[in-house]
Amino acid sequence: MHPEPGHRALLDTRTYPELAADDGDPLRGLRRVAEAAGASLAPTRPWGDWDAARDVLAVAMDSDRGTCVLSFERHRHVVEARFTRPWIGNAARGAVAGLPEAVEMLDAWHGRLPLAEMGRRWPGLDVLPFAVALEEGRAVPHRWEEVRALPADAIDGRLVEAAYAAPRLRALFPIVSHAALTFSDTPLPPHSDAFPQATPHGEHGWLVGSLREPASAHTAVTGAEEAVAHLVRLLPDAGSGRPPARTDG
Repeated sequence: MHPEPGHRALLDTRTYPELAADDGDPLRGLRRVAEAAGASLAPTRPWGDWDAARDVLAVAMDSDRGTCVLSFERHRHVVEARFTRPWIGNAARGAVAGLPEAVEMLDAWHGRLPLAEMGRRWPGLDVLPFAVALEEGRAVPHRWEEVRALPADAIDGRLVEAAYAAPRLRALFPIVSHAALTFSDTPLPPHSDAFPQATPHGEHGWLVGSLREPASAHTAVTGAEEAVAHLVRLLPDAGSGRPPARTDG
């Protein structure tokens, strides 16, 4: 909600002189700069508790693409933009020189300028590689690259490489959790429990089975290739010749 009447939780115009015309209110300042620039600006709202005792004051802008939160430090002139998308969280974040640059970024974000292009246009913006891959329709191969680079304490590389060598598994989105490997037909949650999982078992083996069944019903195997063969047999539509339903989101 907005600050209560008489409750001064706004920014000090000595720290943010560009907000002098707005009495230190970044909501008003953003709207003013956007109107002057003819820029597209989604509805703005305070983010969190606008408490004068807090070190950061933040403003959020929502659109169907996601949310941008602009954070203003109170005691020094530092503005940070954080762009988030549903399910994946942060898509990009970085320092902003001032309100005009913030408005340009917001206009680009809400106008759906590709994240890769935003990263090129504003080098100080740290763009999440997975978010870019998702936009470009290559989330599955990108995630396989990440999984294949995971350290041995995260997952057994033999299982990963054997799964990657299987075309039906390589077409799916790999999910690693507690050294177990499972899959999804979409890179974004919610992930179906229709896909099988291989869980470490003993020193050199795995338990392979359906997520819909207890571990006691899973099959114990001792080799990565055997585990992968069992995973493929348990895929939805296995043996039908039909590919997985979706490979991207």
